[in-house]
Amino acid sequence: MEHLHNQLDMNTFLLITLVMVLATFIVRFSVISMAGSFEMPERLKKTLRFVPVTVLPAIIAVEILGSGSDMEFNLHNPKVLAAIVCTLVSLRFNLIWVVISGIGSLLLFQQLFNLYC
Repeated sequence: MEHLHNQLDMNTFLLITLVMVLATFIVRFSVISMAGSFEMPERLKKTLRFVPVTVLPAIIAVEILGSGSDMEFNLHNPKVLAAIVCTLVSLRFNLIWVVISGIGSLLLFQQLFNLYC
């Protein structure tokens, strides 16, 4: 019975994944196929350039700080400390060093917090 339950969950997961792959492909392909067939206003082009800059911090902030009642913006959150380290490293070094420092500092701060908390 347990095996049947796991099998159904895996089938549901695969079905949902395939549907999402198809939906993502259709949305992206429809926009890519129209590229070059119409002229976008210059103001729209300038506005679209800001989309990644505005969306990415929103995604990262939720991951670092949490959301709802679990939101934690203080120095007792290892993710906040790692984000501070990443920000400081980004002022001087390129992206690969920001990623390496972020992973390293997050692991370090999590270990330190587990030892002392």
